[in-house]
Amino acid sequence: MRIFLSAILVILPDTLIAATALDGIWVLDGPGTESEILLTEEGERLRIAYDLLEDDPSLYCTPASVARIWANPGSRVEIEQDEEHILISYELFDLRREIPFIKSSIADFPSTKNLEGTEFAQMGSSVAWYEGDRLIIESTNHIHGYIRTSRGIPQGSNTHAREELEVDGDILHITHTYTDESLFEQPLILQYSFNRLENVEIERYNCTDADYDWFIELNLHKEDQT
Repeated sequence: MRIFLSAILVILPDTLIAATALDGIWVLDGPGTESEILLTEEGERLRIAYDLLEDDPSLYCTPASVARIWANPGSRVEIEQDEEHILISYELFDLRREIPFIKSSIADFPSTKNLEGTEFAQMGSSVAWYEGDRLIIESTNHIHGYIRTSRGIPQGSNTHAREELEVDGDILHITHTYTDESLFEQPLILQYSFNRLENVEIERYNCTDADYDWFIELNLHKEDQT
C-alpha cells in the first residue's frame, strides 16, 4: 500500500519492513519449477526455429529475458530500494534494472541497462508496487527473446510479465507469470527460491562474446566414439 503526499511517495510502516527484508544480495537455490508449457501455433513455430548454437542471446552478452537472468545459477543479485525506485543489480552481464514505484502507465523505454549504458528491451519496461509484504513488478514492451534458452521458449512484443517477490526469513520466493495469447495457450508460471548472502558484493562480470565451439567439439568427439 502507498499514499502520495505532495508528489512524494510515502511508504507505510508494514511496507517499509517488507522493503528492508527484501534489500540485500541473493543467489538462486536450485532450478525452481515451471507450469506446463502449452504453446500456440506461432509459439511452436518460433520454438522449432530456435537454434541454441546460433540464437542464444547469451552468446552476445545479451539477456534473453528477465526469467533467464533470474534463473542463472551462481550469479548474485542485489536488491536496493528507496522511496521512488527499486534497483536490481544482476551480476550476469553487469545488468542494472531500475524500476519506479508507480502503479500507473509503464514507460516506453527499457528498465534495464548494463554498466556501459546499453539498454535491453528483452527485459521489458517495468513498474513496481507493494501489495502487503509482496513486491509486484509488471513488465511490458518486450522485444523478441527467450524465456527458456535451453528449449527456445519465446517471448514477444505482446508478452506481459508479472513478478511477485516475497521474503520468508533468509529465503526470497519469486513467482514469475508470463501471459501472451499469441504465444501461450495458458499462462506460463515459474517459481524460484533464493538464499540471502552476507558479507559479499556484486562482482563485475565483464562479459565478452562467447560461442558454443566447445559444445560442438564435445559432441563430435562423442560421435567419433560411437
